[in-house]
Amino acid sequence: MFEQIQVEKEVFGQGGNLLRCGNAMTMPKEIRALYGQAQCVYLDPPFMTGEKYTRRRPYGEKGWRTGTPAPRYPAYNDQYTGEKEYLQLLRRLVRTSRELLKETGVFYLHLDWRMTAPARIMCDKVFGKDCFLNEIIWGYESGGRSKRHFSRKHDAILLYAKSQKYFFDLTKVPIPRGEVRRNHMARGMDEMGRTYSYIISNGKEYRYYDDEPVYPGDVWTDIGFLQQRDPERTGYATQKPLKLLERLLLPVTCPGDLVVDLCCGSGTTLEEAQKLGCRFAGMDVNPEAIAITLARLKPENLTVICPCGKGEAELLAEDDPESGRFLMEGLKEEDSRFPAKATPADNLESWDIGRIENGVFYAEQSFRRSFRYPELTMSLRSEEGKIRAIMTTDAAGIRRAFIR
Repeated sequence: MFEQIQVEKEVFGQGGNLLRCGNAMTMPKEIRALYGQAQCVYLDPPFMTGEKYTRRRPYGEKGWRTGTPAPRYPAYNDQYTGEKEYLQLLRRLVRTSRELLKETGVFYLHLDWRMTAPARIMCDKVFGKDCFLNEIIWGYESGGRSKRHFSRKHDAILLYAKSQKYFFDLTKVPIPRGEVRRNHMARGMDEMGRTYSYIISNGKEYRYYDDEPVYPGDVWTDIGFLQQRDPERTGYATQKPLKLLERLLLPVTCPGDLVVDLCCGSGTTLEEAQKLGCRFAGMDVNPEAIAITLARLKPENLTVICPCGKGEAELLAEDDPESGRFLMEGLKEEDSRFPAKATPADNLESWDIGRIENGVFYAEQSFRRSFRYPELTMSLRSEEGKIRAIMTTDAAGIRRAFIR
């Protein structure tokens, strides 16, 4: 009934936001078309760890409901021939980031202890030393401990402005004062019952009420790394928490501003930008990262440019004239990465229905598994033969297009 075809572009709604599979060394034209428009560019590139990372992906309804099964698949390669090759890639990303920014815009570069020092020198040259704003230290306690040196338990996030006209509003990220320790201060309560800490200096009392906010400095230890069973997890290696991106984006953006992430990975930046009402554009060299990111976004006002997967896969779907419904049974695949008791229904993670015009898939309805909704919709009321095209994502993250 349906045959597989090659489609590289899928459009949801008006297609105003962008998710692009592409290589930074040959920057796609869709990214270059955004030069001078971004209010914020966040960059979380590979850290040059020398590792090959894998990802855990829930499989079928049971996997999304309980966390197992969740087979491992390749995520991304963080291996380079040396520092020169890595810095060549990073320089390209940093320069493109500056081109993307408008005059009020800011740039975040997220790294760890390995490459922060040369990256700081590079950013000083690209942006100018006078445009450096912060080196944010994000401290966390996850992972192992070393006995050969002090354990390395922080990332560094460099913050630069495009110009001195940059926008920054710290009051948008208040922290409750009651969470801040003030061991050097005395405690008190006023006549209204409000508690506070105070200090007396030169005969004058300075009060700091618990119900009044304070604002973060450049060392953050109140945002933890994602735990293994955190429902926010996608299984993608080195995924950052939404709370971290919220604190980074809120003070530098307003609803409607454009946020860009050139190494979007699991899609945390884009999901948070969408939550904040910002426009967004994301890019990653890995097609499966694009699929994972797409699964986290609301399927609306979005253009996805990414080649579909190839290989043998049969779409099992049929019209049922008696019930007036279209029945989706799943994907029949011979894939050794899937659990031994794989079923066509479990092989399917998401599907979109729509139409194909001039090689572009225009989505009309989308159905996805998630930890909140692990059961996938498999039946739709429809006139016989009305559904003309289907886009699927299988349990390994491979997207395919089918036409009737």
